[in-house]
Amino acid sequence: MRIIAGESRGRKIKVPKGIRPTQDRVRESIFNILGDRVVNKTILDLFAGSGSFGLEAISRGAREATFVEINPKVIEILRENIDTLGCTGRSKVIQADAIKTIKNLESDVQHPDIIFADPPYNKGFVDKVLGIIKAKDSFLLLILEHSKEEKVDIGRTLRFGDTEVNVIESKV
Repeated sequence: MRIIAGESRGRKIKVPKGIRPTQDRVRESIFNILGDRVVNKTILDLFAGSGSFGLEAISRGAREATFVEINPKVIEILRENIDTLGCTGRSKVIQADAIKTIKNLESDVQHPDIIFADPPYNKGFVDKVLGIIKAKDSFLLLILEHSKEEKVDIGRTLRFGDTEVNVIESKV
């Protein structure tokens, strides 16, 4: 897997075993929609895995990214990816449950501008993420990647085979 654009364009990142990474074409489509809206913004990458979304955002000018991942073995590779791209100063890794983290956004993470969530497919996390996020107005934008089987009726929907991405803007 590679970073698509920005200062780290073309650089490879590792993908932990057992993780379904966000495909390059999906990330590229998301960032085409976001354009310069990531510049100088804070990113919260939930269910971070390899960190591909947050690292892509940093490469494209985001101020900083906070990566939330629960699996310590995955975190090792995530930290390696952060180091490889020279993003240590603009990255924070939190080993925690993503659902608990977003429930406690105000105390755990300063108000992110953009939240990216790519939970395991078909495990009920999409509804939990949406329920919590809808109750909070501490973000500008939520990018939610999920299985097409998980119906999301809010925001702009992008379809990529078995994957859908909803781009949901805050009412703030």
